[in-house]
Amino acid sequence: MLAVAVLAEVSPLAGLGWWLAATVALALAALVARRLLLTDRPWLSGGNMFGSVVVYGTLAVVVAGALAGIGLYAGIGYEPPRLSTERIAGTWSDGKGGTLVLAADGKATADRIKTFALGESFDSVVHECTGTGTWTYEPGSGPWSQTVDVSLDGCAMDTWEVFGSLEHPKLFVFIGDPDSGDLYTLQRRDQR
Repeated sequence: MLAVAVLAEVSPLAGLGWWLAATVALALAALVARRLLLTDRPWLSGGNMFGSVVVYGTLAVVVAGALAGIGLYAGIGYEPPRLSTERIAGTWSDGKGGTLVLAADGKATADRIKTFALGESFDSVVHECTGTGTWTYEPGSGPWSQTVDVSLDGCAMDTWEVFGSLEHPKLFVFIGDPDSGDLYTLQRRDQR
């Protein structure tokens, strides 16, 4: 669920809310359909209905978890695209007026890119960064460990990580605590 929320650029809490709403809507529709289609069946009491929902709900969660585990073991899980220095070079945008230009020669130019720091009460403090500097791409040992290091004069910038797809790669940094799942993302503006 977190992966879907991140890829859809929705907060995990909003994703959980939509998941719960869909679960309730489908459960109510199933109960109404049961009542309309199976008229010869006896009426279920609240306790019997609750027990059935708990048993079958638990079974559904276990089966879904087992299928997800099998899928991950088989290697069909999400994996960030493997990029290269050539694929990273270009113009990246946050969609809100901020751009980061990464030139093929290793020069970087930022215009209103946001940077994040932790404040005294551990809340995120946002700064806008405009400046020039350099960048390097580190391929790492696999797709999950590849990073883009951007060093700009007068700006403390976190290391960017890669996700998205090969056709639509994205760079991201965590906003505040990485466990929060809040991301600041940049998308390629000049797709090749």
